[in-house]
Amino acid sequence: MLLKLKKANLLAIFSAAKGTLFICCMLLFFYWLFLILTNTFLIPSSNFVGNIPSILRGELWYIVTGSIYHAELNHLLINILPIIILGPFIEWKIGSIALVTSFFVSSWIATLLFCFVFGGYIQTSFGIGLYVYTFNGASLSVYALFPLVVLAYLIKKPVFSLISKIVLFGVFWCFIFGIIPNASASDVEIMTQIAHLCGVLAGLLCTFIILILRNWKKIPFFRPKSIN
Repeated sequence: MLLKLKKANLLAIFSAAKGTLFICCMLLFFYWLFLILTNTFLIPSSNFVGNIPSILRGELWYIVTGSIYHAELNHLLINILPIIILGPFIEWKIGSIALVTSFFVSSWIATLLFCFVFGGYIQTSFGIGLYVYTFNGASLSVYALFPLVVLAYLIKKPVFSLISKIVLFGVFWCFIFGIIPNASASDVEIMTQIAHLCGVLAGLLCTFIILILRNWKKIPFFRPKSIN
């Protein structure tokens, strides 16, 4: 449907962002669900959030529940803001299903990278206190959007209008500063930047998979071999 349009504009992009709306609604739904479970039914929040040791022990359900759990509303809103801004541009180029799938799967991949690849470094560099520090929220998925933004920008059709390109480029650079190393950052901030980097790496993996799926017929490995 959208591919038939020759020019994209901001109104068309945001009005067609059903996948982005779905993601935001799901995050809001789970925020209120966990709020009811923890405050009304007095279920400990530790049942929903994990840390590096718990993931390494094989308690992998924390990968799913932790990525959609937000303890505070402002944390949720901070994560939703870049989703609302960047999501529609990405969805316009790769489709709703690819965006929604990449958003949630990238968080799971990023958490695994964070725990299994950087867990030992965090323990030796920052001590046991941060090693057992619980993590939650959709921040990793948010940073996974940045490679997808680059992919959306590089896909030629449907074409972004000039104003769309300016908005996308400006917002991209505003949010990317979250993974730039800061010499004066505290240990918690450094660990957070490492986690955000894992989100970017997971986004790169999702971008690579999307490229393969979009162009698999052009890849020699997937081409049917001729029978002589």
